[in-house]
Amino acid sequence: MNNIYDAIKEKENQIATFQAQISGLQAEIEALRVAARILEGGGSVPETARPVAVQTVSGNGADKTKRVWP
Repeated sequence: MNNIYDAIKEKENQIATFQAQISGLQAEIEALRVAARILEGGGSVPETARPVAVQTVSGNGADKTKRVWP
């Protein structure tokens, strides 16, 4: 049986994983919005609207870096 501290630590780890996934999805959504504006002929996109994200995800003992380019 897990003690309360182990259960809390497990939930904290789950939250951190979900937050990393959410950040990655937000970056992908913004990149898709920019692409949609470009495809609609919205002209040039201001430099501030171009998303660039770097996300490091730990899994199975190996860190993996995911980059989202504009």
